[in-house]
Amino acid sequence: MRTIAVPFSFSGGYLRTTADPHLIARQEIINVLVTDTFERVMAPSYGANTSSLMFEPIVDALIEADFKDGALAMLNDNLTNAVAVGLTITSKSPDGSYAGPGDAEATIYVNVNYKLLTDNAVTTVSVGVVNPVSLNTFSTR
Repeated sequence: MRTIAVPFSFSGGYLRTTADPHLIARQEIINVLVTDTFERVMAPSYGANTSSLMFEPIVDALIEADFKDGALAMLNDNLTNAVAVGLTITSKSPDGSYAGPGDAEATIYVNVNYKLLTDNAVTTVSVGVVNPVSLNTFSTR
């Protein structure tokens, strides 16, 4: 399986692609998590609606459980070469820091544990969600 590599770039006049199954799974997971419902015109039910967590208290177990169930179902419906086996929501990044150098501090982190269909090793992808109100500068890299 080949897919377009993210971030988009060109190599020799062609759009860069990847066949790495971990990169493909990572891109698919990030796509689902950062897409809100009704954001895609021809697929209004696609997306985990992660941004809605920014306006809910993390300590509410019912909201967290509802999001986890919906997000895991959405992920497993849309992953082509992997299975999402777990999801956690935290306020601290997986590496122990709150923000990387030059990055805005994330409000919450959604960590997805997945395994490839061809491998039983569990790998984690972490997505930091930043409250847009807390952004005061933008940088391009």
